[in-house]
Amino acid sequence: MGVERFVLWSDEATEQVDATKTRIGERWSDKEVESFLDLLQRFEDLVKRFPNGYERSRIYPGCRRAVIHPNVSVVYRVNANDVEVVTVYDNRSARSQR
Repeated sequence: MGVERFVLWSDEATEQVDATKTRIGERWSDKEVESFLDLLQRFEDLVKRFPNGYERSRIYPGCRRAVIHPNVSVVYRVNANDVEVVTVYDNRSARSQR
């Protein structure tokens, strides 16, 4: 299985998570915000153990794309000792082909 890596979040990824939390909170309840955060936590737990477990990104060279929900994807890069989350985006947007 190998070494378990740390998960680091880029500024862009952090901003996207915050924006998504805000959108969810404006439209639904805190329960849905917590569900979104749970999805991110499950992603982190899996990617630490199985960093190459998700498909390669067609748009971001050297990155992988995890669809954590039908509406949300996480793009990340595997490094020697860590996993760097590059961005998080809504699959329903024009960016969905990443």
